[in-house]
Amino acid sequence: MKRILYMIAATLIAAVSCEKEGARMMEDLSGDWHYTATENGVTEDIWVSFDRSGTFEMYQKIGEGPYWQSEGEFTLDADAMVLSGVYSDRTPWKYTYKVSVGGSSLTLTAVEQEGHSVTYARETIPAQVRQMSLPLTKSEGVELFL
Repeated sequence: MKRILYMIAATLIAAVSCEKEGARMMEDLSGDWHYTATENGVTEDIWVSFDRSGTFEMYQKIGEGPYWQSEGEFTLDADAMVLSGVYSDRTPWKYTYKVSVGGSSLTLTAVEQEGHSVTYARETIPAQVRQMSLPLTKSEGVELFL
């Protein structure tokens, strides 16, 4: 009987520990992040905000032109440290990502695409980016970054 009680207690402690780890990881991920890079002469300026409720907003500017705004939902598997999501039109993200958060740095490494990894810095999205962005629709032909 003691053995059964011990196993039940150990299972409950493990479950609470996983919940705490998941909550901590969600807390670390939540907030605004900024990515900027130049590849092949094209500048990418991307802002993403993850909310504890499981929603995100993304603002991306590739080359010259406006910021394009998109939003949707994400899930975080804290055990596997994997992030995935869908846009508001239910289109899935291009990749599922392994997540690494350290201080003010977020690294997303694509699970399906070897060598595809991007690092974001924790920065507040400027009000001007939010206010001046255009909603992204499929007809715009802009490739979504996530």
